[in-house]
Amino acid sequence: MVAALIRDKISAAVKAEARTGQLGRRLQQQLPQLRSKLVLPEKEPVAGLLQFITDYIESVPGCILLVTAVSKHMGFYDYAAPFLEMAEDYFLHPPQDLPVDDGLECLLDEAFLAHRLLEEVNDHHIRHLQRPLLPVDMTEANVIVHHLLGDDLANELDRKVHDTATLLLEREYVWARVRAHPEAIAPVGLLLKQDLLSWSSRRIRLRLASEAG
Repeated sequence: MVAALIRDKISAAVKAEARTGQLGRRLQQQLPQLRSKLVLPEKEPVAGLLQFITDYIESVPGCILLVTAVSKHMGFYDYAAPFLEMAEDYFLHPPQDLPVDDGLECLLDEAFLAHRLLEEVNDHHIRHLQRPLLPVDMTEANVIVHHLLGDDLANELDRKVHDTATLLLEREYVWARVRAHPEAIAPVGLLLKQDLLSWSSRRIRLRLASEAG
């Protein structure tokens, strides 16, 4: 039900962008700066960026469902549930200081919060248990979105994520239960590398130092 509500909100934002072109115009203005950080398609770079952003936002409900399935199978859903609920809440009840419109640009903020929260938890999981919580790695995509949002906004959103994650990760009694859980192997279908971004979106990538100039 929650995933369906999120998908409905995303669908409305995609239609609004097609009608207004608001985010596309901002990206067009930012192209010179973005090209110094990102490798963009030579043809129709704005269309490529919009496709990346759409796929990034649309991947949120799929990622939440994936972590839900894996955590239930491996027996630590009670631990994962608060993080998953917070990631959903970023979409359905975004922080009050974020824009209140339902445009694609606004949802990019919310998707970044959700993906960064899950990334933060995953990193903590690896440090403590030497194994990932998430069977997906959105790190590069999150860094790309950081550049799209700009340092000021992205750093502000990162601080929100850090504060939220710190409160949830301080529940040591939960960590004790997770540590005690024996190693388990999720079904192959769940742990196969998930392709949450389409082929067209993968044309957007971080520019390496050797590629600068």
